[in-house]
Amino acid sequence: MTIAITGSTGFLGAVLIPMLLEQGHQLRLLTRKKTEAVPGVVFVYGELLDTLVLDELVKGADVTIHMAAMISVSDRPEKELFHVNTESTRLLIAASRAAGVKRFIFVSSITAYCQAPYDEVLDELRGPSDNLPFGYDHSKAVAQEMALQNNQDGLEVLVLAPTAVAGPYDHRPSLIGKAVLNMYRGKIPALFPGGVDFVDVRDVSDAIVQALTKGTPGEAYILSGEWLTLSALAAHIGNIRGKRISLPVLPVWLIMGALPFVNVWAGLTGGAPYYTRQSVYNLIRSNRKISNNKARTALQFRPRPVSVTLADTIQWFKQTGKLS
Repeated sequence: MTIAITGSTGFLGAVLIPMLLEQGHQLRLLTRKKTEAVPGVVFVYGELLDTLVLDELVKGADVTIHMAAMISVSDRPEKELFHVNTESTRLLIAASRAAGVKRFIFVSSITAYCQAPYDEVLDELRGPSDNLPFGYDHSKAVAQEMALQNNQDGLEVLVLAPTAVAGPYDHRPSLIGKAVLNMYRGKIPALFPGGVDFVDVRDVSDAIVQALTKGTPGEAYILSGEWLTLSALAAHIGNIRGKRISLPVLPVWLIMGALPFVNVWAGLTGGAPYYTRQSVYNLIRSNRKISNNKARTALQFRPRPVSVTLADTIQWFKQTGKLS
């Protein structure tokens, strides 16, 4: 089939695109930069909010996969981010419908859901995020609902909501990839409390492939893996390295108390803050019991253990020269 894709140059795209090409699909990929020709791929150059570009992207497509989004953990409302993430979804749905696309797959995020209560099972029935208005979480919740409401008039809409994506082929690398590298190198002096649910990028990509033909239109599917504290993450990495990693866990009062100094330092150096209130909340207010049962049944979703993900990630970093 012919598949139109946004966000193909990101971490998830690095794994998904080869999988789709291997299966013989024809791809139409939105990109900003000129790219060398690839068999089976048509590159469409332009911006995510340009309606003419989106019309060209979805021309002749059977399926649209919308993965592109602005990401931020800022403590301030970001109306531009909110606009891009929601408006791109609206415009791409409209273009897909006009072009006769049969299925629209929206890649959302677990942050679109309210995390509390943190020790009760979080599934697709959980309400939307009530986090920072016009922040990233809010944008994903609104865009997800917008997508689902457009499951009608011949356009089948599915939403996939992964947790924190990790794994090999992390070229840039991602924030999680950087954390794995720094832990392995011993460059992290202390840890924050809390934890994250990690899911392998290869398993998320496979779920997207399954969603091309499986799943119930108008439904959302959570793609979760395994929840780990940062201390447990460090222990896994230490086991892979063959040398124990034992780091202190800073108390929340100290982390929050130091935040003004972190912001001042970022202003002086011109860089991003080392952490934000929001990034800390993402750890200490993350749900520990995220269910993937619905995706297991409908999409044959089978996430691998996080220990395997981390071992493969570190091995890939070594093979590509990012670790010695």
